[in-house]
Amino acid sequence: MITVPFTFVATVAAIYYTGAKPVFVDIDPRTFTIDVKAIEGAITDRTKAIIPVHLTDSRRTWIHPGNRKRHGLVVIEDAAQAHGAEYKGIEWAV
Repeated sequence: MITVPFTFVATVAAIYYTGAKPVFVDIDPRTFTIDVKAIEGAITDRTKAIIPVHLTDSRRTWIHPGNRKRHGLVVIEDAAQAHGAEYKGIEWAV
């Protein structure tokens, strides 16, 4: 599973608890969330999921549907640290 090292330990622990191995990619220095450009280079035939971690009110990470479909990946949104986040006026991480 692809994720970022800039997160709380529980994100990585959850990956290990499933028997999977975390694969870390860098963060975007502007948003402090997963660098979507780095994801493509980290995908292998063993990759099953991408876990972007949303911080504070940041929901700027967008995983292109083409990457998900082409590689058959699941995207698991980790919003545990996105307290008070809103998107188009709707709270989505309460």
